[in-house]
Amino acid sequence: MKNLLLLLILFPAILNAQEIVWDHHVDKMSIGDKIEILEDATGSLSYAQVSSLEYQDQFKPSDNPILSLGYTDSFFWLRFIIDNQSSENVWLELAQAGIPIADLYYQLNGDIVRYLKGGYEVGMDKKEINSSYQVFTLPSGKITCYLRMNTNSEPVPLFIYNERTFEFNSTKQKIGYGIYLGLMLFVVLYNIFLFISLRKGLYLFYAFIVTVYICYAALVIDGFVVYFIPQVNLKFLYTTIPAIGVTVQTIYCLVFLEAKRFHPKIYKIVLGIAIYFGVWMMVKFFFSFQIVQPINTVNALLSFSAMGYVGIKVGKKGNKMGYYFAFTYLIYFAMVALQALYINTGSPKYLGGLSYVAYATLIEAFLLSFLLSRRFEWEKEEIENEKFEAQRKVIEKTMENERIIEGQKAVLEQKVASRTAQLQQINVELSASNNRLMELNDYKESMTAMIVHDFKNLLNTVISFSENMPTKRRLKSIHNAGKYMHNLVMNILDVQKFETVNVGLALGNHTVQKVVKEAMGQMSFMIEQKSISVSFAAKEDLYSRFDYGLILRVIVNILSNAVKYVNNNGNIEINAEREGAHVLISIKDDGIGIPKDKIHTVFDKYTQINARESGAVRSTGLGLAYCKMAVEAHNGKIGVESEFNMGSNFFFTLPLLNGHSDNQPVTEKISIKEETVATLSSVEKEKLKPFLEELKQWEVYDFSEVSAIADKIALIDDENIITWNESLMSILYSGNVESYRKIVNQ
Repeated sequence: MKNLLLLLILFPAILNAQEIVWDHHVDKMSIGDKIEILEDATGSLSYAQVSSLEYQDQFKPSDNPILSLGYTDSFFWLRFIIDNQSSENVWLELAQAGIPIADLYYQLNGDIVRYLKGGYEVGMDKKEINSSYQVFTLPSGKITCYLRMNTNSEPVPLFIYNERTFEFNSTKQKIGYGIYLGLMLFVVLYNIFLFISLRKGLYLFYAFIVTVYICYAALVIDGFVVYFIPQVNLKFLYTTIPAIGVTVQTIYCLVFLEAKRFHPKIYKIVLGIAIYFGVWMMVKFFFSFQIVQPINTVNALLSFSAMGYVGIKVGKKGNKMGYYFAFTYLIYFAMVALQALYINTGSPKYLGGLSYVAYATLIEAFLLSFLLSRRFEWEKEEIENEKFEAQRKVIEKTMENERIIEGQKAVLEQKVASRTAQLQQINVELSASNNRLMELNDYKESMTAMIVHDFKNLLNTVISFSENMPTKRRLKSIHNAGKYMHNLVMNILDVQKFETVNVGLALGNHTVQKVVKEAMGQMSFMIEQKSISVSFAAKEDLYSRFDYGLILRVIVNILSNAVKYVNNNGNIEINAEREGAHVLISIKDDGIGIPKDKIHTVFDKYTQINARESGAVRSTGLGLAYCKMAVEAHNGKIGVESEFNMGSNFFFTLPLLNGHSDNQPVTEKISIKEETVATLSSVEKEKLKPFLEELKQWEVYDFSEVSAIADKIALIDDENIITWNESLMSILYSGNVESYRKIVNQ
């Protein structure tokens, strides 16, 4: 009777627990603020205890969508009720890798309690879902869940997904990290290569610094290491890698900036700080996590402050690299501050699934690589100054010898011969040093030119037109230059995409004339700069089925290649005609042409046919490689005919719609099928009005801005709007400018 009375008293409290309702219209839901939390300081409570009536009123509701549990060894029990009204399972995700233990208990419709294990202490092969995060599947129906977990310090976002959305987000995160890791490894290998080539130890030291940065992002913050090393102790890495990082980066600062040479006093002070970091790196193993982690944070701030101070001080002493180095680490410090803000508040949210530390290390890697190359350029200038000083001394010595010869010709004849030999040796050494400097300069220029040349003229156009009062023509030129730079970046990304995945095509029925004219419009600013005559001829309207965005960039790439190698006042002819069941598009120029022994390599990656003798530099060589991949993805063929100094003719084919050879106009024999987009009612348009106004401010290639707006639209509980939003995302991923403008102007 007493137990029954207790049950009646506590039962309403249990009923007050907020239910999480899920149906098939929902893709994703944040539930961090819909749960209740019980702290278990000793970690000794069992499921039977916390699910009993005795502990029900000890659970406290969460008031934050992202759980921030702080530096503690306590365990936490999370209680929540999910009413899954769909017929499919849902995915529960604890979006943090650094959770040692995550045990889920739930009971469905009075059945036996089910128990699932998670956390990085569980091997990837033993987890229910293969993910660096802790992911569990929950069945349909109404279930009460108890989750036992502990964490190091990072906040823990909680989400539930349907299967499709979970797989999409997981894949996007892995791709983002793959790109990050690829870029960072490129910096490491590039600096190792420079070390091997130039025998300068700083390149090897910096390669090690970048490796530490990779470890910091992969092992400490984002935790992707669990994909490669099962059951790794992330808590150990969380406290160890930062201790190593502050030590080596502080030492690198002293070496790179030559602090001992420019400011010996500051060098001794900061060297002492670096020694303290090294000692702490060893003795921290004797302290608890609650002590180690705050000290690591203080050490990081001390390291950033010390490096910035060293940079400013040596800058004042004449080392030009000091100020640049300080500014670089100021950027790094700002990104780390964002990470600290996220750890404590859960906002601002991560971009692309990567932490702010990952972005900080990526930016830092490239900026410091640039500074390292600049440092050796300035050293080269100092060597040239030393060379000039040595030559001056040689001249002075020569004049002194002449005076000696004139005064004591007979007596000092032997000494004059000896001194002349010394001067000859000095000249030989100076000549060898000069040759080495020329080799280094040529190497540096070839590496730099490959990266920056494709952007130089475009940036000059943007800068030139933006310095004066804007006109419609200047703004159009700036816009076209930006779109062309976007095209170059997309070449790099899409060549990698074509090589690694099966790329989906956003096929539609289009006129060849339209896509050719749009490509000519995008290239107009470059064509006008060289006063080139560009003509387009087609005997009839030709229709084809293709991905408009991809083929537009194919024509832009070939046309830009022609513009690059055609002389001022040159000519480019574009023709489109039937060829059997295909459309043949050709772009012919009267430029310098291609040597016969180079024609077979023009469509290879990183291949650049040597420019004219006037000294034009090479480009990255990815534009034509992209063209070949994109055309072949449409089952077309691409080729080139050229003679050196006689011009080139690039051509490719696309499938022809109703491509029969007859005398009837093609436009009367076909109908263009529009891509279907959900039609919005007036009520739905009113709901979307503020979002449509935002979308009209962006172009289809402003991916992150448009995607952020689409995420907000996805929260609207309207099936037709959700379908419309999915069409918007499909157009965004395809990069189709025409379809994007059409859908946002409904």
